[in-house]
Amino acid sequence: MRSTLLALSLTLALAPAAAFEKPGIDAFFDAMAIEAAPGQQSRFVAGDNLAGYFEGFTHSHERGAGYVLKSGTVFHNYVSSVDGVANARAGGREQVLPFGHRVAYANGSVEELALLSKRHALALRVGSARPARLGLKPLLITAGAVTQRDGVVIVAPGKGATQYMALAASQAFTLEDGLLLRASAPATSFTVVAAFGASAAEAGERARRLAAGDPIGDERRATYAALTRSYLATSDVEYNKALNWAKAASKLFVVDEYGAGIWAGLPWFRENWGRDTFIALPGTLLVSGQFADAKAVLANFARFQNLRTPRDKDYGRIPNRVSPDEIIYNTVDGTPWMLREAHEYIRYTGDKAFAREMYKLAVPYFEGAIANYVDTDGLLRHAASDTWMDARIENATHQPWSDRGPRANDIQALWYTALNTGAWLADQAGDAKRAREWRALAAKARASFLRLFWDGAAMADRLRADGSRDLKVRPNQLMVATIPFDDFVPGAVQARVTKNAVSALLYPYGIASLSQDDPTFHPRHENPDFHHKDAAYHNGTIWGWNAGFTVTALNRFGYQDLSWALTQNLGKQILGVGIDGTLGNMSENLDALPHPGGKLKPSGTFAQSWSVAEYARNGYQDYVGFRPDLPNNMLAFEPAIPGAWSRFEAVLPFGFDEEIAVDFSRKAARQRWTFTLRGKQTRTLRMAWLNDDKRRMQSEFTLAPGKPVTLELGAGRATLDGRRLALRQLRPSYADTIGTLRFAKPKDYRSEDFPMLRERDALRGIVERGEYR
Repeated sequence: MRSTLLALSLTLALAPAAAFEKPGIDAFFDAMAIEAAPGQQSRFVAGDNLAGYFEGFTHSHERGAGYVLKSGTVFHNYVSSVDGVANARAGGREQVLPFGHRVAYANGSVEELALLSKRHALALRVGSARPARLGLKPLLITAGAVTQRDGVVIVAPGKGATQYMALAASQAFTLEDGLLLRASAPATSFTVVAAFGASAAEAGERARRLAAGDPIGDERRATYAALTRSYLATSDVEYNKALNWAKAASKLFVVDEYGAGIWAGLPWFRENWGRDTFIALPGTLLVSGQFADAKAVLANFARFQNLRTPRDKDYGRIPNRVSPDEIIYNTVDGTPWMLREAHEYIRYTGDKAFAREMYKLAVPYFEGAIANYVDTDGLLRHAASDTWMDARIENATHQPWSDRGPRANDIQALWYTALNTGAWLADQAGDAKRAREWRALAAKARASFLRLFWDGAAMADRLRADGSRDLKVRPNQLMVATIPFDDFVPGAVQARVTKNAVSALLYPYGIASLSQDDPTFHPRHENPDFHHKDAAYHNGTIWGWNAGFTVTALNRFGYQDLSWALTQNLGKQILGVGIDGTLGNMSENLDALPHPGGKLKPSGTFAQSWSVAEYARNGYQDYVGFRPDLPNNMLAFEPAIPGAWSRFEAVLPFGFDEEIAVDFSRKAARQRWTFTLRGKQTRTLRMAWLNDDKRRMQSEFTLAPGKPVTLELGAGRATLDGRRLALRQLRPSYADTIGTLRFAKPKDYRSEDFPMLRERDALRGIVERGEYR
């Protein structure tokens, strides 16, 4: 595998632009495979993109939940055998892949598991270098009666399960004790499919059909196609690997359980959460070119909009959570995030017909919000726990652990963005009156926000009920710069906010949810000797997804080398380097401060959608800088290329079956970009690049399909195929305002140094006594 990575690196670094092609399927997965060290038992997960996932552990038959379904988990694991001798996985060479794993043994045999996307089934295969009696034995958690007919084994539902499981094989087999399926004749390959269904007939037909083909090969090909629909390969092969894993990990959360949706996390956030879905959507479905799925997710959430009569206080909102048991609307930011991502989907695709559908959602949303939550300043009020920092104390009044009401800074940035998006949608629908009203309200909110939240030096995290400013240093202030499509606050304010937040909160491994100098800071998430875990949840604990908007802010102002160092460290988390996490994924949280030896401790869910989605989004939107605007026929680039990148190649999808191929190289201070448009019509390309002094300069030119052009940048000039282009300044340098940025140094963990650890449940006492400020 190491030689494959080296070969790919050399090809990328040395090949001329015209020679670049995406790697073949075998090279792609060889480079992507994560190999577990001998004896290492680490978690890995794969998703079926319907309603289930598989959890296993490397080098183990016993650990892991297996193929988890809400209808009951039946399949736990499996054992392969050669000539009657079982393979001992603890001694195998195991590689984790996006759809499962592959284990090679000293006897020359190889076993594989692939969870099959949208098939309600998984496939097992054992291969041997020589013909042998090959066997596969599913290990089940529960089972009813076992029957065999016409070459298919049916396992009736056992205790706690409602689905039938059917087993079918690639060739004739004998069924032996313990549910062992052994090939009837010596062979070099033997495949078994385990399929599930509401009836024996449904499960049996599904298993038989899949086993007759090449289920693992088909899954490899489908996964390759999905992961290379967009493609980015840089001169850093470890980053390329982490990026592809982030895309694969994001993909596993895309489900079709309550209609199209994106699960929030595993194992316990297996529902469609409004806020989480739309924060994850661009990194999961837009940068990857999965536009039909993005549209389906948006349309599905729209059908759950609260349109109840008589109207209640949540009228017009989309749900906070959709689950079989209930649909709840207790989120202030779910609908603004959805409107933002609907607009971003339209910008990627040019789907103006969908804009009319989203306008129908916007009208009741704004009617409800304006009637129930907008104050005289034009700002959006909300409950204390209705932002993403939503943890509540389990007491009689469900008080917030981190009160952010009634006006939080990120909510106002979202409100402003939603209003401008709504006005644009109204324009598309021909509703000039509402467009004017919503733009006017956006302008009012913008002016009020700057006056009330910013004092010239610090950005308030929220305005308290009495109007006073809460100056706790949290990462939310960065969203004031990164959520809007335009400048919600002046660039100089964004720059100062970026400096303030990064200097106080950004560690090499993530950004803290609260400054370590705040008296309510909690250095550990799960620290039961001192407090409930939710006390720390938003009071110091690292959230993976917050790194996404941190990278966006840093790159905007030309500090991409600092963000690149963060990205590299996050990539190590994804690849399982120096951390006991889920291989190929990211947890929801990390403890704020390292453990002895600098070890990081994951917490929260073991795999979280928005954590990996934001990592993927950063690569395409913030480093390469691709942000199309098809309603204006614009392919916009605002790159921030790390100094460590000498070269990259990218394929960037947009519209419907269109893409732009990019070849980038750098020599000293000069950049060379070659663009090839693969599409249906001429487009305008707008390039806004960073000068050495961190100013952003902008040029525009037209691209015709199939005609490569070369843009050269440097020394204060831009040329296109040798012809000098006109320049204008898009954004001045704020280097004097921001200065030198570096990671904050995490404090050593000593319980006596932190007020929240000097007595048990200290924060709970503060909140319940009404002393929280």
